Amino acid sequence: VSFLVLALLPAAFLDRFWRRRLPLFALSDATRAATSLLSFAGFAILIAAGFFGSRDPLSNPLPLVIWTLLWAGVTLLQGVFGDLWSWLNPWYGAWRLASRLFGTRDHGAWRLPGWVGCWPAVILFFAFAWFELIDPAPDDPGRLALAAGLYWLFSFLAMLAFGYRGWSRSGEFLTVFFSMVARFAVAERNQNGRLGLCWPGAKLLAAQPLPASGTAFLLLALSSVSFDGLSKTFFWLG
Repeated sequence: VSFLVLALLPAAFLDRFWRRRLPLFALSDATRAATSLLSFAGFAILIAAGFFGSRDPLSNPLPLVIWTLLWAGVTLLQGVFGDLWSWLNPWYGAWRLASRLFGTRDHGAWRLPGWVGCWPAVILFFAFAWFELIDPAPDDPGRLALAAGLYWLFSFLAMLAFGYRGWSRSGEFLTVFFSMVARFAVAERNQNGRLGLCWPGAKLLAAQPLPASGTAFLLLALSSVSFDGLSKTFFWLG
């Protein structure tokens, strides 16, 4: 049926059909900052639980939140409801507060060269995948708290240096990954902050071609996630 639709209907009609949007309501940037600050507070509590709580990964909430709620749950939510991560990430609110307190510019003190692309995100995602798949104890609360805490601090300093937008698009691998997933969702937020509904995958029509670094990131994400699933099967375990 889909092939008949593509063959019989005019291309202009299909283009207008997929680009249609149903506007809903606007969301303020202050609300986004407040939500992110709450997320940061929860993240800080989880890091403390990782360092000072139970050593049992099944009793400590940090491994559950990182590996199940974040890595699996948020990925699914992004693919359905859109870019929730831009509201839930623990950096935006803290960065905005720090930039106001210290009087730094929104785009940071330095600008990343264009040739950098998202290669920093590729490197950091590779380190993340290595920790998840190769490290002998990625569920250990103390090790996970140290890794997550250091990554948050590194990303926060990079955002202060290069701006939140600049580093999020180039170096913060979770934002890069979740942004790709959100392109399949039925909800989107435009530049004016207005939330709207669209057809699933319609945002891909406006997506720019991926540079070499973006292609490398996508291939790395697909391969690591595929291997993660395969390594949990009886086929792999023998």
